[in-house]
Amino acid sequence: MATAAARPPVGAETNPLLRPPAMPLRAGLWLASHALRVLGKVRYGFADALGIAVYACSPAGRRRCAANHQRLNPGVDDRGARRRARRSYREFMRTSFDFAWEYAMPPRAMRKHFRAYGLEHVWAAQETNGGGIFALAHYGAWDVAAACALACDIPLVTVMRAIGTDLITRIALWARRKQDMEVLITGSAARGLVNAVRRGRFAALLCDIPERGATVDVDFCGGKVRFSTASAWLARTTGVPIMCVDCWREDGLYHMVIHEQIHVGPDERDVDVMQRVASTLERAVRHEPGQWYPFSEMYVD
Repeated sequence: MATAAARPPVGAETNPLLRPPAMPLRAGLWLASHALRVLGKVRYGFADALGIAVYACSPAGRRRCAANHQRLNPGVDDRGARRRARRSYREFMRTSFDFAWEYAMPPRAMRKHFRAYGLEHVWAAQETNGGGIFALAHYGAWDVAAACALACDIPLVTVMRAIGTDLITRIALWARRKQDMEVLITGSAARGLVNAVRRGRFAALLCDIPERGATVDVDFCGGKVRFSTASAWLARTTGVPIMCVDCWREDGLYHMVIHEQIHVGPDERDVDVMQRVASTLERAVRHEPGQWYPFSEMYVD
C-alpha cells in the first residue's frame, strides 16, 4: 500500500506549499539525517554553538526570554535568568537538529531512543472513540514527540503554518508527511481535523503562543497567557478526549509522557477546559525549564 509520502498530498494542485520539494533537497535532508546519526551526541556540540550564536545576535529576543524565565520563577536573579535563556536557545537548536536527525529514522530504530509513558490512555481512547487530541506546548521536542508516537503506532494529524519562506515550509511539511503524518495548513484545517479524528487519528496541537484563531487567557507559567481553543473545540465537536503530552531529553533519551484524558462537556467553557490543559503542561515546564522556549511576548497581564 502506498504511504502518505508516496501519494500526492490532497490540495497540492491548488496550494503550492503542499507540493514536495525538489528531489535534490529531499536527498540533502536524507543525507543530513544520516550524517547526524553518525555524529551521535557530538551533533549537540554543533547545535550548542549555533544556539549561542543566535542568542548573541538576538538582543531583544534574549531579553524577552530571560524576563519570561523570571516570570516563571521570580526567585531567579538576573544572572540566573540569562543563564536559563542561553540554555533555552541551545536546547531549541538541539531540537532543530533532531528534527533532521529523526527524518530518516525508521520506527524500529527510533524505539531505542525514547521511553513512552501513559500509552494506556491512548489505547483506551482508541477502544472508545477511535481517535483523540494531543495538546502540547512550546517545550521539549514536539517533532520528536511525533516520531515517538508514530513509532508506537499512533496515527497523527497536525496543523502547520508557514515557516519563513515557502521552500522552508515545504521541506518541513514533507519531512512530517514522510512519516505518514497527515499535515493540514492553517486557515482551512477545521474540517480536515474533524474528519481525521473521526477516522481514528490523533490531532497533535500546540496550545500556547497561538498566531491565529480563537483564544482564551489562562494561568500558565507565572501569568496570564493566551491559549488556542482549538483543542477544546475539536473535543466538543467530535466527542474525543484531550491528552496533554510532554516530550523532553534526559539522560540521553527522550521521555514522552501522555497524561490522563480530559473529557469536555457540551456546556463546559473553553477557558475552563484550556486552564486544565495549561495546568497539566506547566508541570513539565517547571520540571525542566531549560527546554522551554519562551522567545516571544507571552504574558498578557
